[in-house]
Amino acid sequence: MATENIKTASEVIAEFLDVQLKDKALDADTVAAVSILHKDDDLSKIKLLRKLEEARKVALKSENACANEVSDD
Repeated sequence: MATENIKTASEVIAEFLDVQLKDKALDADTVAAVSILHKDDDLSKIKLLRKLEEARKVALKSENACANEVSDD
């Protein structure tokens, strides 16, 4: 039967996120946030935007800390 090979939307998203987690060119914290929401079956627009904003703030703090260390030398 042809439908045996058709993946569910959840399977497609899970496979996509697994590939993205291995991509070193992407921000690991961002991809992890999306992946965790999906695995917890909690991937809504609002929650996704909140998690991405949290990851962005962490990244900005890290960049600022690195910039301050360099300028102190």
